Amino acid sequence: MMKIYIIADMEGIAGVVSPDQISGNSWEYDLARKQFNAEVCAVCSGAIEGGAEEIYVNDFHGNGRNLDPVLLPQQVMLVRGEFRPCSGFDHLDNTFAGLILLGAHARSGSRDAVIPHTYNPDIRFELYGQPVGEFDLLALLAGEMKVPTLLISGDAKTIEQAHTNLPATATVITKFGLTGQSAVCLHPKAICEMLREETKRAMQAASTLEPPMISPPVQLLVKLTNVSTAERLDWIPGLKRVDELTYEFMGETMVEVMKLVYGVTTLVSAKF
Repeated sequence: MMKIYIIADMEGIAGVVSPDQISGNSWEYDLARKQFNAEVCAVCSGAIEGGAEEIYVNDFHGNGRNLDPVLLPQQVMLVRGEFRPCSGFDHLDNTFAGLILLGAHARSGSRDAVIPHTYNPDIRFELYGQPVGEFDLLALLAGEMKVPTLLISGDAKTIEQAHTNLPATATVITKFGLTGQSAVCLHPKAICEMLREETKRAMQAASTLEPPMISPPVQLLVKLTNVSTAERLDWIPGLKRVDELTYEFMGETMVEVMKLVYGVTTLVSAKF
């Protein structure tokens, strides 16, 4: 049985240029949510046409309750809901033939990118000194499980960054960023059609793709924007403070690294 895992985020979908559109606090959220469902359904359709018999969709945005389960194909198992310790990769394992990263966004601090951040805009993460985003980390975690990344969609800056670590992965550009909250956007229906076609094409190449791998131990650098926030991280065992704003963590697996990333993000984002 061919299984596909989809991690679905909202920042990178067609038409989204502001956090208000994807936070639930605006009338535009309903429009963005409809497009989110449409893009996920388009990818699912392409995957099914390409031979997928079982699809897991992880609602990776915000509270994890953005997708309408009724609109999804019956082959879909939907992972949804708020705080999940393995948020982003729940039930992902080596039984999946491929990973799809839908609606991805650029790394923290990126210029000409729409709503760039890596879990939190006040945190920048690096592996061995090289900047990484959410899509990099999730692709490497899947790679550790021998699961290749088949497709990634998002704005032009996201796709440019993805090409550095995922050169063979199929891509769909949804918009061209002007600033952090503006872009030249492609038509939503055209994006859905491209997603369906590119997913189907990527499925045919799944067996030839090499999963991205990284050799342990994995050096993760955590770089923050202010000292008061950084002080919160002194509580985390295994984090070594390098300077006032930088911490180092050495992980034996990408799962360890990802759990540390989520822990750091939760602490930095919490209101005390």
